[in-house]
Formats: sequence, structure tokens, C-alpha cells
Amino acid sequence: MICGLAFPSYAQRPFIRLQQPDRTTLVVHDSVQYISGATCKGCQLIVQDTPVKVYATGGFAARVYLHAGENPIVLQARNKEGLANNLQIIYRYEPPQPITVRDFAIARIYTNPAVTSWLAPGDIIHIKVIAQAGCKAFWLHHLPLTEMVSEEDSLAGIYEGNYQVLATDQLNGPIPIILQNATGQTITAYTPNAFYTWPATAVVGKTMGDRPFMQYSLGEDRLGAAKRSYLDTGICMQVDGRLGDFYRVKLAPDQHAYVPVENLQLLPEGTPVPRAILGSWKVWGDSLYDYVQIQTGTRLPYDVQIYDHPGQIIVRLYGAVSNTNWIFQYLSAKEISQVHLHTVADGVVEARINLKHPQPWGCTLQYAGAALVVKVKRQPANLNLAHLHIAIDAGHGGSNAGATGPTGTKEKDLTLLLAKELKAALQHVGVQTIMTRTTDTSLSMLERENLLRQADPDLLLSLHLNASNNPIDISGTSTYYHYAGFRPLSLAIYHHLVAAGLQEFGNIGNFNFALNGLTDFPNALIEVAFLTNPADEARILNPAFREKIIHAIISGLKDFLDECKK
Repeated sequence: MICGLAFPSYAQRPFIRLQQPDRTTLVVHDSVQYISGATCKGCQLIVQDTPVKVYATGGFAARVYLHAGENPIVLQARNKEGLANNLQIIYRYEPPQPITVRDFAIARIYTNPAVTSWLAPGDIIHIKVIAQAGCKAFWLHHLPLTEMVSEEDSLAGIYEGNYQVLATDQLNGPIPIILQNATGQTITAYTPNAFYTWPATAVVGKTMGDRPFMQYSLGEDRLGAAKRSYLDTGICMQVDGRLGDFYRVKLAPDQHAYVPVENLQLLPEGTPVPRAILGSWKVWGDSLYDYVQIQTGTRLPYDVQIYDHPGQIIVRLYGAVSNTNWIFQYLSAKEISQVHLHTVADGVVEARINLKHPQPWGCTLQYAGAALVVKVKRQPANLNLAHLHIAIDAGHGGSNAGATGPTGTKEKDLTLLLAKELKAALQHVGVQTIMTRTTDTSLSMLERENLLRQADPDLLLSLHLNASNNPIDISGTSTYYHYAGFRPLSLAIYHHLVAAGLQEFGNIGNFNFALNGLTDFPNALIEVAFLTNPADEARILNPAFREKIIHAIISGLKDFLDECKK
């Protein structure tokens, strides 16, 4: 037996693993940059001689300020035994500079619309040309562009103009831009995208494909442009232009929307523009749902809004004229209290469906032949949590990893973990649950929507973790809804998440997330915290804190249901 020997302790060697930026040499155009990543637990981290907090997970985040030119940033991780590991990031900061064209040249051309477009009379094309200052610039029909001269704002050399398309125009490709200097010399450049004339005759399209939709504009954000309405297939509407991958549809004399090209089939020339004189309406119920049936005679486009307190569903039909003298309302309707008809504009008829409860529970719109049917979901007969059927959506999955935390944790893994923990907690109190995914699998939004519609739950909760390029200042929790009538669910949960100790990021409405666009049942998107923030990441990786989150969500559900009972 050997005794009395002292064996050396081998401490973990210090390391630095970067999450942001994703490389150690880069060119940037912002003087403030953020660094996040992980080091050994218990190590000290120093960035440019300044200590940076290392969380229990090993995660860290730092902010650095750059000067113009090359900026070597040194990070050092040091363990308790004094062993050190250094990492250098080299930022080359190039401050944004106004484009100054010193030679006789055209440097840039910007247009709005900024995509290849088919335009109708009355449409506006805006153009901005960056070229040598002090010249003359011309474009369509040799019309002059105006040089925006301002020494204070350094605008010399920027030429702008607007053009309203005429019925006589024959646009047929990129637009030439002519620049002429003081000696009369000219050069020509062309717009980066082409412009064409939309046919003068009426064009009609018919919706097709999976989940066709209309959007309000061609504006963009991370989730695409703001959706106006999802539609049934086989709906005909007038098309009066195309901008990139979207057809522009004319809903009414003063209202337009945009439909993806893949969701609209253009019909043969001469197809009449759809118009309908609305006939009788019928309101009734069966053992499960209430219904409003609107005789349209043809499939017209529509949109829908849902409101709470008082509960109301508003459906607008476009291309419709009312000749409705009969609205049959039967006692079998249990949730609908009354239906009103209003003509709100030329070609726009509105159905206001008043509900008996202040909290709406959703609706589904679908054509049955040439009649639009609004299927109204009733408030559950028993609003105790244990009697409900709740769907839980674990965000991302499979090839879609979502956000990544400083220590390398993936959103898809944590959302699945949270979903399973929420499911277990709900089942413990007798709630029936359905999950859109139970493993690390890829699942499209359309697949999730189809699964949820088939399951027809009472409520839907979609779990996510947020992300930001600023891992220091941006943190906290947020909940999201699209339809105003579903806000109470998201707000009740939000209150409890903030009470659990998370910073406020907001209860956010009109959100464009696909599952928030479902009208079939109350739903809420829950961005539990910012995974990119090391403090939030550490909280979510802590099982005790996740338990608080699960308790907060369930408490929010109970508050929402208690309010519905009033």
C-alpha cells in the first residue's frame, strides 16, 4: 500500500471560444462592436486590460470601441492557477463615407420600385443617381433629373426625379440614364432592374397553392412584409401590376394588396373582373361550432380582424355589393349574438359578427362552393385549465437551429427542453397536450399549421428564444400576438414572466410570425429570453429558473382563463 503521496491537481486549461464575431479578422463600418463567447468556468477574462464578467456557464460578452483603421483587440482568459490563453481579434474600421464621384461617371443608380416591375398608368417611379457633380442628368422621355445640392449635407452629385407612368408609355426593360458634362460630353448607364408596361386590358388571377395570402405592402423585415389575410384557393381578383415576386391586386378603387406570384394563376385574357351582389345570409350552430354563411355567387377576396371586450369578428369582402335583405339567425347559434351588415366603401361589404363572450376563441374562413362560411369557435364550456387541450410548439428544430448563445447552446435544443418541461407540468395538473415536435426534427411552418389545424386545440403556445447582435444591452422576455382579440392571452403570460425576474422587452402586437397568423384559436408566441445575452442564457440553462418560467406560463394561462370566466 502506497500512502502519503501528493498528486498534482490538473486545472482546466484556459480557453476562449468566440460566438460573435465568427472570425478573428474582419472589416466593419460601425465604431462600436460586440464580442461574445465562452471561456472556462471560473476563469477570469480580460479584454483590452479590462476585466469582463464571466457567468457561471462560462459565457461572457464585451463591448469595444474602435478608431478608424486597424484595431487589434486582445482577449485573455486566465485560470486560478495563473495559466493564460490569449486571443486576438483584428477589426478594420472603415467609417461610412459619402460616395464622391470625381471622374465623369455614374457610380450608382437606385430606383423605387427596386425590383423588376410591370406598372400601370398612374404608378410612380422614383430614381436616385449618384454621379459626378455639376452635370446634367436625363431619363425617361429625356426628362431632367434634379441635382440635390447642399454643402451642409454633402449632397452634390445626387440626382433625383419622379415619373408617373402614362397610358401611352411602352416601358420595355431597363431605363437609360444620360449624364452630360459642361463640355457636352455624355455617358449612359441603365437602371439595375427593368420596367415594363402592364396590359391595358383587365387581368384576373385566381389563388392557388398552399396557404395563399395577401400582404399590405412590399415592405420587408426579418419575417417578411405585414400579412393582410390568408385566403382560400380559387378566389378571383383583379391584377393590375407585378413588382418582383408579387402581383399587385386591386381589391377596391382605393385599396391594393400584394400576392406572391406562386399563389396566383393568371386567367385567360377576357376573363371578367369578379364582382358579386350578395344574397341572403344564414347564422346557425351545430353541436360544436357556430356558422355564418354569406352567399357571394363567386369566390371573392376577404380579410378578417378579431377583437376582444367586446368579442367581435369583422370580415370584409372585396368586390361585393349588398343586396342582402335576409339574414337568417337561428337559436342553434350559441356563441354568435348578432350579425350586422355594412357597406363601408365602394365594392367593400363588412360583416360584423358580435359574440356573447368578451373573449373570442377564434374562427376559420373557407368557401363552400360560392358561399363564404365563417366557422366560429365557441368558448370552452369548462374554463378550468385541466379541461383544456393545449398545443405546445417548440420553435425551430433539425436544420433550423435558431439563435445560438455565447456558450454555443442552440435555441432549437432549449425550446424543445422547455416544451417538454411545460408539457410535463401541464399533464401533472390533468391538461391534455399536443406538441408540434418531440425530437430534433426539421418542420416547416406550413407543416406545423396543418398539424395544429388537424388537432384543433383550445390554445396554442409557441416557445422561442430571442437573439440580438448586441449581447450586452438587449435582454429580457417578450410575448407576441397578431390579432387584437388574442392579446389577453399573451399579456397574461407576459406579466408572470416579468414577475419571474426577466427584464421587459415588451408585449408586441400585429406580429408577423406565421403561427400568430392562425385565426383558429387563441395563440401566443413566447420569446422567453435573449439567448444571445450571457445573463439570460445562464438563467435558461439553470433548471431551477426554467421551473420558474414554466410556473409563470401556467400562472398566465390560469389568469387568462379566470378573466374569461367573468
